[in-house]
Amino acid sequence: MSQIKFSILTPTFNRQPFLVKLIQSMQNQSYKHFEWIVASDGSTDNTHSYLNQRIHDLNFPVKYIVSNKRIGKSMIDNILLDNAEGDYIMWCDSDDFLNNDTLESLNSIIQSNSSLNPEPIGVIGQNHDTNGVSQTFDISKPFPNDGTYLWSDIEEFVIGDGTICVKNEIYLNKRFPEVDFLTHEGILLKEIFNNHNFYLTKKVLKIMDRTAENSVTHGKMIEYARGSAFAMGKTIMIDNFKKFSLKQKIFCVLNYFRYSLHGDVKLKHIFTRWEVLKKFPIFNFILPLSIFICIRDRLLKKVVKTHIEFEKNKNTFSLMIKTNNNAR
Repeated sequence: MSQIKFSILTPTFNRQPFLVKLIQSMQNQSYKHFEWIVASDGSTDNTHSYLNQRIHDLNFPVKYIVSNKRIGKSMIDNILLDNAEGDYIMWCDSDDFLNNDTLESLNSIIQSNSSLNPEPIGVIGQNHDTNGVSQTFDISKPFPNDGTYLWSDIEEFVIGDGTICVKNEIYLNKRFPEVDFLTHEGILLKEIFNNHNFYLTKKVLKIMDRTAENSVTHGKMIEYARGSAFAMGKTIMIDNFKKFSLKQKIFCVLNYFRYSLHGDVKLKHIFTRWEVLKKFPIFNFILPLSIFICIRDRLLKKVVKTHIEFEKNKNTFSLMIKTNNNAR
């Protein structure tokens, strides 16, 4: 196999201080054949001024993409994919950074397993937080042995965030669903990775800084409700649902209704887009309780209808693309 070129993709939104450590980790890579594609999702902090100056000092190829409005992680990720030219693609969020030998390790694993039949489509490695705690495996159980596994098997014991490095061609003509500022990427990954082999390694490839204040997760406010409802309908299948306890099933359906209602999903779509409700219509009795909770959420001013701004911005945004011309 010829020398592998990696594309490192970084979506970022108001994370300028974290970019410093990420950039330093890429400069320190022992394996040099890679490009960095970074996209600012309408950031309003110092991200643009920092990257606009910084990229020209870097000794590796950079493509810097700027959206003048926030369009959300799914749209930004699709734009990043459109601009990736490497043989293999991996994401590295702006509050993460790489170990110095991450790309060298990936190159070695890929080269060593290229003769397998079928050849793994990529590598999944371990992430730690800044305290050295695994974010990928259940630390209360023995970690799986390094080796080749089907995606469906990996889903059984990878419980958190891992580093996923995959052949570029696997993403060809594939898109992350664009329905809100945040829609879980697992929707697409489950679709395109199913029935494929990966090489799984306990090697720590990425460090995750969990101190970022504007993490795009559900906190005290209810945001990205439409994206959450869409993700639940696409990722929680009947087989998964059957394994839940009765209490878990009730809470799951309640939250699906809650996110759908806050996300202004049409009622007919609420009942038809999730196979669980079509299989188990008895759980529709939870809808009145969900409506009551939604009214309470609104009275407590806990709801941010992010999908409204998303729908407006996705049709009116513009992009600027800059490179540092340090091609290898």
